[in-house]
Amino acid sequence: MPHIGPILVKPREGEALVSALARALDSPAVSFEQLAQISELLLRDGYLAEQVQMLHAYWAITPPPATSLIARLRRWLAWKLCEPELAQINATHATLTRIVESLIAHLDAERTARQKLAEQVAALEARL
Repeated sequence: MPHIGPILVKPREGEALVSALARALDSPAVSFEQLAQISELLLRDGYLAEQVQMLHAYWAITPPPATSLIARLRRWLAWKLCEPELAQINATHATLTRIVESLIAHLDAERTARQKLAEQVAALEARL
C-alpha cells in the first residue's frame, strides 16, 4: 500500500537502519499533526506548532469550488492560463514547508546536543 504522508524512521537501540526503514514502511503514515507533537520545540511553543500546522494545511494553492457554469468556465480558464505559474508557486510553498520542518528538527537536535554537553560538563566538574 503506497504511503501518502511522511514516514518517520526512528531506529530502536541496536536496530539496523534497514530494519527500521522496513518497520516504518509497514506502519501507517504519520499525519502532520503527529509531526507537530513529536518535536520538542513544537511541544514547548504552541504558537509555532499552530503555524506549522497552518503551513501544512494551506501551502497548496487550490481553486475554490465553482457552482455556476460561468464560475466553472472562469475557473477552468484561469487555471489553464496560469497553470505553469501556479505549479511553480505550489512547488515553492511545498519546499518552504519542508525547509521550515527541517530547521525545527535541526533546532531540536542542537538543543539535545547542547543539553548532553552541559550534562557532561557538569559530570566532569562534579568529579573534580
